[in-house]
Order: sequence, then C-alpha cells, then structure tokens
Amino acid sequence: MPELINKDALIVIFKPIIKALFDKEKEEVEGATINIDEFRKKYCGGKGQEWVRIYIFDRFEKEIDFENGGFVVNPHNGKKTIIFRKDAKKWIEENYHRIDWNASIKKDFGR
Repeated sequence: MPELINKDALIVIFKPIIKALFDKEKEEVEGATINIDEFRKKYCGGKGQEWVRIYIFDRFEKEIDFENGGFVVNPHNGKKTIIFRKDAKKWIEENYHRIDWNASIKKDFGR
C-alpha cells in the first residue's frame, strides 16, 4: 500500500525549523562560548577581527574583560579569546549605540 505522507518532503520542510530551534536553544545555554569569528559575524555586522579588537575590545576593555565581570576572556591577541555568548549578546544589545560602527582602521591607522 502506498504511503500517504511523503517523508522526503517533510524532511525538507521540518529540518530547517528544527535546526533553528536547536540553534536558539544552544544560544541561550548559560556558559556557552563562541570564538571571535562567530562573535563578529553574529553580533558585529561582519566587521573584521582586527576591527572588533580595536573598536570594541580595546575601547570598552574595562567593562568587557572577564576579569572585570565582562564577557571576554583574553580580549587581546596572544592567548585564545573566549566569549560567553549570552553575556556578549546582552552587552551588544544594551551598548550598540555606544559603538562607532563607521570607524575605519584604514582611516584611523592608515592600514
């Protein structure tokens, strides 16, 4: 007897929905971390790593550094940078207006 439900069609429909739900749940896990590449893509409009280090990590160093209660462990080059996703998202949402999104490394540093 032929099946009334096309399983392949259901997979095509539901797979992206389930993935999105899983990703959302993963994002909300307390203590979940991301690297600087994911941080810059997801929360900084795709700005480069150097731009993020200069215009966010350097400018707001005292408040974003984990040692001061912030969300970034090792915000400067040298050791691996670890970013706590939930706290980073919250900080960006509360402080996006303080960031100079038009700042230019080329203009400011001639690079």
